Amino acid sequence: MEMSKKRAGDISKDFQNCHDLIPGLPSELAIECLVRVPYQFQSAMKSVCRSWRSLISDSSFIIERRRCGKAELLLCLVQPLSPPNPASKTVGETLVMDEKGEKKLEDESPRVFGTPRFGLSVYNAAMSTWNRVAFPEQQIPLFCECVALQDAGKILLIGGWDPETLQPVKDVYVLEFAGEGSGRRWRRGSPMTESRSFFACASVGSTKVYVAGGHDDQKNALRSAEVYDVEKDEWSTIAPMTEERDECQGFFMETDLGFCVISGYATESQGRFRSDAESYDLATNSWAKIENIWPFQDTSPRGRIAGDMRGSSRLWCFTDQLPSETKDDSRKCKLDVETIQLPVTGSSVFAGSLGGEVVVMVGGKRESEGEGVMMKMKTEKKIGKWSGHIQIPYGFSTLPFSQSSIYV
Repeated sequence: MEMSKKRAGDISKDFQNCHDLIPGLPSELAIECLVRVPYQFQSAMKSVCRSWRSLISDSSFIIERRRCGKAELLLCLVQPLSPPNPASKTVGETLVMDEKGEKKLEDESPRVFGTPRFGLSVYNAAMSTWNRVAFPEQQIPLFCECVALQDAGKILLIGGWDPETLQPVKDVYVLEFAGEGSGRRWRRGSPMTESRSFFACASVGSTKVYVAGGHDDQKNALRSAEVYDVEKDEWSTIAPMTEERDECQGFFMETDLGFCVISGYATESQGRFRSDAESYDLATNSWAKIENIWPFQDTSPRGRIAGDMRGSSRLWCFTDQLPSETKDDSRKCKLDVETIQLPVTGSSVFAGSLGGEVVVMVGGKRESEGEGVMMKMKTEKKIGKWSGHIQIPYGFSTLPFSQSSIYV
């Protein structure tokens, strides 16, 4: 697996000749000072001098911030934009972060008629702030997949629907958090080999993203799969899955399971979700089926499952339903799937991962009032105890379609 091999102290070696970082201070001490500056000021810091720009743009800078406990964890959410709040004087206006990290009010009211608009929202867990990332085009694709490449300092938006035609697209958009630019910036990536939406997606290592399944522009469920190399900016097809899988969920397991695609349904059985999964072996370019993983035939796994981000093969399913009686084969395949009963019933949910915690956004009555709540649960050996709640402000309370998290 591709991983960054830099040790924590390597950043000082990379910039040991930068005696002008902070005049009068050794480079090691100057770096210790600079890594402690909050992320929101990094765009301005890059404009101070060439040596600061080079330092902050280097991938080892984030590694050093994490070592010092100063890195900020961002939860990135692809979500429908909220309807106007009649109690607000700025109806339809939301605080948006532009490419330079500067805040501005922007009219984000969804269309009164027709399809909703989607946006990329960012929750900064360290600062407890919510913002929307400005997008160079009118809006991001509907139902696109959001995936992070931590070592590369990038967030990718892949596939989804064209906002006008409502047809699946091949599009790829890359949001650069690292690099020589003055702030976060978007660029177009090479498109996928075929259009797809509602597919499985997961990052693997520092530069690769795998996708599989979903459906095409004729609503046909797909077996096909492909991999994107963000450094080469190119897609390659891989072996197709054994089954068609629309509305499936993808994860990468740092075990011999590799890239896993859970549940989904075939073209002829739309809405009846499979109980099995498939795992892709990166070394042999082959798929293996895993039986009896998803127990809810009438419910999509999307937004219901969260994975352990610390390298295990554990998954958690969050639901207010009772699972059907199925034979448990998960131990045989080294995939540990545990069902967690939600403390609320009759609500829509979205589960995701945020560092060493699972986060679950809950919809329902609060959402109609323009408010929301996000519950946190630590991913310890005995998961099951909620560790806290986060109130979600108006404008960010709609349940997301996809999510990823990244340290900055």
